[in-house]
Amino acid sequence: MIIPKIWRAIEGNITSLCTMKNPSLLVVVLLVFVHSIAQAIPTNSAYIKLYSQITEIEIDDSIPVTKTTYEIVLKFNDEKAITLHHGYTVNYSFFDKLEKIEAYTENPQPNGKMKTIEIKEFIPNNSQNSGIFFDDQQEININFLGLTVGSEAHVKYTLTTREAHYTDPMVFRSYLPVEKQFYKLTVPAAMKITLIEKNVPKGLVQYTKEEKRNEVVHTWTADNVDEDKDYDGAPARLYYTPHILYKIDEFTKKGKTFTVSKSPDDLFRWYVSHIRNVNKKPSERIQQLADSISKGASSENEKVRRVYEWIQHNIRYVAFEAGMEGLVPRDGETVCIKRYGDCKDMSSLHFVLLRAMNIPCYMTSIGTRRIPYTYSEVPLKNSDNHMIAAVKLNGQWVFLDATDPNGIFGLPTDHIQGKQAMIYLSDTNFELATVPVISAKQNVVRDSSVFYLKNNDVDIHRHSTYEGLLAGNLANDLHYLTENEKNDFAKGQVKNIQNNAILNTYEFPKQVRDDAIDLKFDFSIKDYCKEQGNEKYLNLNLDKLFMNSMIKEAGRDVPMAFKYNMSNEQTVILNVPTGYQLTYVPENVSFKQTEFEFTIQYTREADKLICRQHTVVDFPDLMIEPSQFESWNQCIKLLNKAYKESIILEKK
Repeated sequence: MIIPKIWRAIEGNITSLCTMKNPSLLVVVLLVFVHSIAQAIPTNSAYIKLYSQITEIEIDDSIPVTKTTYEIVLKFNDEKAITLHHGYTVNYSFFDKLEKIEAYTENPQPNGKMKTIEIKEFIPNNSQNSGIFFDDQQEININFLGLTVGSEAHVKYTLTTREAHYTDPMVFRSYLPVEKQFYKLTVPAAMKITLIEKNVPKGLVQYTKEEKRNEVVHTWTADNVDEDKDYDGAPARLYYTPHILYKIDEFTKKGKTFTVSKSPDDLFRWYVSHIRNVNKKPSERIQQLADSISKGASSENEKVRRVYEWIQHNIRYVAFEAGMEGLVPRDGETVCIKRYGDCKDMSSLHFVLLRAMNIPCYMTSIGTRRIPYTYSEVPLKNSDNHMIAAVKLNGQWVFLDATDPNGIFGLPTDHIQGKQAMIYLSDTNFELATVPVISAKQNVVRDSSVFYLKNNDVDIHRHSTYEGLLAGNLANDLHYLTENEKNDFAKGQVKNIQNNAILNTYEFPKQVRDDAIDLKFDFSIKDYCKEQGNEKYLNLNLDKLFMNSMIKEAGRDVPMAFKYNMSNEQTVILNVPTGYQLTYVPENVSFKQTEFEFTIQYTREADKLICRQHTVVDFPDLMIEPSQFESWNQCIKLLNKAYKESIILEKK
């Protein structure tokens, strides 16, 4: 799908602004944020001296036309800055027109003068994206010339677009410190807009609103802004980066009112205008295929499952985004003939195959978890980057995303959990529904390992079962591997347990079975048991899940994100060797909070010692919030301590 230049964020405040002309008040300046004195940013290396984004919206033939001029000035104060930041990339999409661009450097010379070097050639290239076969998103890579310590690089360019269903946010942190940020948004007085503020701390930004006779000018400035920090396990940057979006609600032209992005209804109408002529009715080829797939199926549930799995196994995911093809799905017959397609094409094929079986199926827009917006809050194209299909079975929505070749029917793919979906019920009606976050009870790993002690070496027979999203993800890891690569994968798995582990045999399934996948390993670890005198010390904690996962960044106020919830159950059985007795078994230990817990329990049964571990993470939004960091760290500290415990065997 076409992905506009968007950023990503989390909850925020929405302020509705009516910018209609007030005839009794020609100029009003409104100060919204009181700007505090900012601390000076570090300037000993690279920093952004100026970032400016000036947007003007005009109404041309009842269409809002947006013109934005970007200006960036970078400063280089040491050799490291030159090495790391000697270039800049300008990106723009199919919907944008690059009006003009200029770039130059100003470089200090030995005689104390400055030498200006203009960049004269700007060659657009298609953007390179590892997940997209062809992307018509354009990029211009600018290489700054003649840089020395003390140089400045200047880039200025203007983009215009006649598409107002996505907007370029105003972002107040960057990859480098910024000395001066300036954003200006000018809209006609006859236009109503909404500003959506995200993660903006008090005192960071100064905002003014100036009402003139024919236009309203919004201005934001920020000084000496620190660079964005990198945090381990953090969600996408705009879950926490300060930024402001705007959307055009409506405007009046010649006495007529036009709505643009006032509510999700407007976005839905725009989407439907592009797809209403796709799959008008199943073709003969599609009907024959649908009859073949559904033959012998006794229920709607079984028919839907068969269609989903047929598309997974027969249609290869290939994203080809050229012009409107990045937005408009191909009809199902075309996808079926070509045997490849992107997310929209797979959605289209679900739609038409199930309709051929008289099962209502609906094309559905959605954003992945990299985009935290909802349509209710941000009814713009910024809120999505994906398309799936939806079917209602037994009164519940089932979301079909065949871009995952090993996704489990009945479960959403991991990257759309918790996201709001826009389900196209008809050309005139839609429903917003939230995709569930799959609980730990459904995402389970069960490991059973048997230890055989031979002197100080151990032979281990392990059987692992993965269920739910964990099964699908593991199947994806194995999906395209050759036999040699599978062997390497198996070796890697046992070496993750112990670096000197030697793989003896392994067994992988050919496909996911009954929504689960089984792996078997036989491996050996030399000198795993430590001996001192008549005693042997043996650690039964094979997989030290979450070991050293404490959140250590001081003052961190950014959540830590998980890909999925999970329940990990490990059982380790030690056959006590003849001639030895257990003289020390660690105490059982546990920790329990509402959303994470663990238990390690030792049980003696005849000549066996059984160690059972159970670790659970079960977050409703797949995130640990800063308020939970202290409890999480307590849990990990206790877990790390328990992992170090060994049993003691003594000769009789």
